[in-house]
Formats: sequence, structure tokens, C-alpha cells
Amino acid sequence: MNSEKKLSHRLLKLFPVKVLKNYFNSEETSNGLFREIIDTNTKSLIDDFAYSNLDFTKQHIYIFDITHQRGTLNTNISLELFPYEVLTNRIIEDNLHLVISPLVDFSTLLSNPFEQVVVRFHQPIKIVITSNHLIFYATILEKNINTYFDDTRKVMNVEKHNDETFVVKMITDYFQNLNPRVCDLNRGIKKLWEDDIVDSKYAQWKKSRSTTTETMDENYTLKSQYPEVYQGLITAPIKKTVFKYLLNDDEMPENFTADPGMGQISIPLFPKSLNQNQNVVKKILSNN
Repeated sequence: MNSEKKLSHRLLKLFPVKVLKNYFNSEETSNGLFREIIDTNTKSLIDDFAYSNLDFTKQHIYIFDITHQRGTLNTNISLELFPYEVLTNRIIEDNLHLVISPLVDFSTLLSNPFEQVVVRFHQPIKIVITSNHLIFYATILEKNINTYFDDTRKVMNVEKHNDETFVVKMITDYFQNLNPRVCDLNRGIKKLWEDDIVDSKYAQWKKSRSTTTETMDENYTLKSQYPEVYQGLITAPIKKTVFKYLLNDDEMPENFTADPGMGQISIPLFPKSLNQNQNVVKKILSNN
């Protein structure tokens, strides 16, 4: 269940098939592709691919404000006693980039026969430390554990251990000298909305005594269809909202979800180009 090859297979499934085929020069499709890659490449080569191409994965993003003297980043930040193994440690554009890959356990209760099984995954996470922010790009793991068992086994219950929220807490605690605080993204999100770079398909916002939700039908978006509603909500704190990218290019993903007051962004689709996920963060923070 949790052999080295099984873990590598689950790691590869976090990436788009197109990217895998191009990188490993394969014509195989579906399960044949994963078998070929695992059978013809070492674990080290597979890991090198995975941890160098995290920008192609679906991601949950967590953003924190941090404090630096004179607003500059000391790229010699100490990683002594860091809570996770650091797989890569690079300076890119004066920012510190770390990659870790904690193990996440899905404790799974099965029937036919009754059995408790642990399904283990590597969850690659890129950590970027800038002069003002601590940012986590956490790869989204497979949610449907049923796919790892045959049709005769019924998944009755699943509990996840050591997931990304635990990891984020461990690392923000480690960097307590940087005073990490959840970054409120309301200003940056609202600027993109105001400039018609994004519009909303589903929006939540806080009124003085209630939370209001608006869900749009089909391909309609809120600001274009209900400008008076938009004018009312844009001055309020935005809660979990689904955004559609309106420009006709691949600079940002077609859709993403943001919970601005929690400093969180979710990108549930594979990006079409290498920097799409990072571009969402850069555009929001540049206006924040």
C-alpha cells in the first residue's frame, strides 16, 4: 500500500499528464504512462522532476505578512532545527524559495472485509519568503480515496493526519521571529475586480449583522450582471469567493477561489502555463 513505487505513483498523479509526457518523453497514456515512468526512472529522477515543477500543480496558497528590519529580506535565514527536511533551498529574485514534501496519512476504514488502512502521500509544498511575506504553495492532494481500492471495498471513513494546515502552523511557529500574521487580501482582490481583470461566479461578503451569498447561473458573473450589488459589496469585507479571470491570455488561471480575510487562495485546476499560480499572488499583493 505504501511502497516506494506506490508513493512515487501518487506523487506523479499530482501533475498534468501533458507535463509528464513532455518531461519523460513518453507516448503512453493513462495508467500506462505512470507505469512506464516508474519502471524506467529512479526514485531520485522522479523526485527531481516533481520538486522542480511544483508550479504545474493544483494548489492551496496561504499568505502571511512578516516583519523585517528596514523592509529587506535576510536571505541567510537560519534553518537550523527546521521542522521538515528541506529538499531545495534557492534564492530567486532576492526571495528565499524552499521546497519540502511532508508525508500525509489518510487513515481509512474499509468494509468487505472490515479493515483500517493508512494511505500515505507526499505533499510537496513550496515556501517563498520575501521582504514582506511568507507564502505557502501547497499541492492539492487526491480527495477521492476510493480510487485506491477495488470496487468490492467500500470506504466508510477517512481521517487525514499531518495535513497542510498542520504543516503551515509548524512553520509559522518556527519563523515566529518574523512575526507572521495572516495577510488580508481584500484590497488587492478588490483592485483586480475594480479593474475588470476578474469577476465573480460565487461571492460571499460580510454585512454588519449577516453574511450574504450570491451564486451566478451558468457563465454569468456578478459585476457584469448586477452592478448595483457589486457596488454594495465592494466596500464590505469579502469572504470565500470564486473568481473568473476575464482577460484573453494565459497569465492567470481561468478560475480561482479566494478567502481574502484568511489570506488564502485556492487554484483547483492545473495551470496552463508555468507561472499562472504565482501570477495570481503577485497581482493581488502588488495592489494590496
